Amino acid sequence: MSSHKYREWDPQAPVPPSNFTICSFALIIMGMTKKSLLLGTERFPDFFPRERPQYYYVDKTGLIRDLISAGFLDASPQLILRPRRFGKTLALSMLKTFFDQDEKDKAWMFSDLAIAQDKRLCELYQNRYPVISVSLKDTESRDYDMLLSKINAKLKRETQRFHAAIISELSFDGRPRDVFYDREDRDSLLRISAGKGTENDLINYFSSLTHMLYGYYRVKPLVFVDEYDAPLNSAFSHEYLEDAVSLIRGMFSSGFKTNDSLGGVVITGIFQIAKSSILSGLNNLVVNKVDDSRFFSEAFGFTQKEVDSILAYYDLGEKREALREWYDGYHIGKAYVYNPFSLLNAVSAFCYDKDDICRNYWLDTGGTGLISRMLASSKGDPDLKSIFDGLLEGESVEAGYTTSVVYSSILESSLTVIGTFLLSGYLTMDEDGKLRIPNNEVLSGFARLTAEYNKDADEEMLPGLVRAYVEDRPEDAAALLDEYFGDTLRARDLNSSENNYHYFICGAISQVRKALGPWAFHSNEQKKLGYADLVFINRKERRAIIIEEKAVKGGRPLKGVSEKAWRERQIALLRDEAFRQIHETEYDYIDGYDVSVYVNVYYKHRAWVFKEGM
Repeated sequence: MSSHKYREWDPQAPVPPSNFTICSFALIIMGMTKKSLLLGTERFPDFFPRERPQYYYVDKTGLIRDLISAGFLDASPQLILRPRRFGKTLALSMLKTFFDQDEKDKAWMFSDLAIAQDKRLCELYQNRYPVISVSLKDTESRDYDMLLSKINAKLKRETQRFHAAIISELSFDGRPRDVFYDREDRDSLLRISAGKGTENDLINYFSSLTHMLYGYYRVKPLVFVDEYDAPLNSAFSHEYLEDAVSLIRGMFSSGFKTNDSLGGVVITGIFQIAKSSILSGLNNLVVNKVDDSRFFSEAFGFTQKEVDSILAYYDLGEKREALREWYDGYHIGKAYVYNPFSLLNAVSAFCYDKDDICRNYWLDTGGTGLISRMLASSKGDPDLKSIFDGLLEGESVEAGYTTSVVYSSILESSLTVIGTFLLSGYLTMDEDGKLRIPNNEVLSGFARLTAEYNKDADEEMLPGLVRAYVEDRPEDAAALLDEYFGDTLRARDLNSSENNYHYFICGAISQVRKALGPWAFHSNEQKKLGYADLVFINRKERRAIIIEEKAVKGGRPLKGVSEKAWRERQIALLRDEAFRQIHETEYDYIDGYDVSVYVNVYYKHRAWVFKEGM
């Protein structure tokens, strides 16, 4: 994202556009200049410029202590899985700044942060290690050769940082190396440094570079890998998944399995790719997932305490409840956390304009292609669709899932689909183990995705539905409505009120007006004494279709009466009421038109369609 900075805040200045990435303003409250909010950066040092006032930083340095306690320096590599935009990249940048021996000039940045209180830990570990930091984000590629080229480019700059260690046959102090100097490793790394690495060079990268650095510095290097699973999404979409999996698996296996030159590893990502495919052989890998994270539960995302501090600092306490409803609700380990990206964007917007509203900042920051395909997979799985319907109506549901993703069958298993939604941040887990949509932001995102998914069903189904009415086939119309309700997904738009069914159908028809041919559609068309619910008019043929809608509301059968008999009685009563209403209000009169009159009655997402005179 752009690193453009706005000038200091001026009450008379125009409000910047809503998609700004860095809110660099000096907010003056009660005579005190506030730190600016820095958005769009994923580099820890950016928060602490020497030449300018520092930015507001939510202190996450406790992660350093937690990682050391978890044993990542003692042959216990850590895989940390969190949704996108939850601060993984910034966290690894913070770790690199703390541990990397080449970052000693930045040690002062930690002086006022929590980790500085542990002086013994800082003495033992701060800026003591060579650090290899690699990000695999932004490696989307249309084919495998392009992927190799992009990964080489990612490794090139990091390799060039260690040029002296790669070419020198002596250690940094001029003494003979303690570790054998491998010229094949040197040549392989130099090819990568020149942008000409082969597939085999990339596979051996972590093994070769850690070997070289250990021999040169006499300290086992640390390795941080960000978004390890990012290359696999495009590989899956462009059908070269097997090659991509083989590459990443080879890099990890050669670099992290029984590597005596390795000091410690932290890997971040969203998905836990099945061990049989990528993580095979890493038997000592500790996987920290959103549903059972023993460590780091508060290290990614903002806790309520941290959010309250932000709001107090910027004098936005009255926004607490709105922000909580929109961005809180992620249950990770024992903590509930906010989406940090969205929370800070919202706070920044409120600092400019307290009358602004909460909005969806998160959905547009990453590809949703795989999520959309998973939503579509529910069409052939009624149990999965039932789960989605419950979630989209705001319920907590019991559902099985697996968080071990096998890409080759990712769309074939409802367990994998639900697990992927959980890992991606579209779902979270209650304390009782049920799944739910975390907050209003994610629900609004679901509404957009389901609308896109439903559009195909709209285009396929609705013209046929209109023809069924035109051709006097009420039973076919009812069957098509049942099929439509059964195929589409709804985000809190259906309950016992006919208004919700009405808006659902109207919204769908509005998407396919061109497919209706000569038939114009009107909703709540005003007649003499009221409004008709649905009206289709063919001005060329001088024909019109009037549809009145009713829904069975609540109630239950009396003792001794079956639900079927009760339902049929309620439907009949509503049918008669609707026809009577049509005639009393003269909905069925359109001067000069041949008018057909229908009644739709809805109950539990099913439809009964009646035509007058049939």
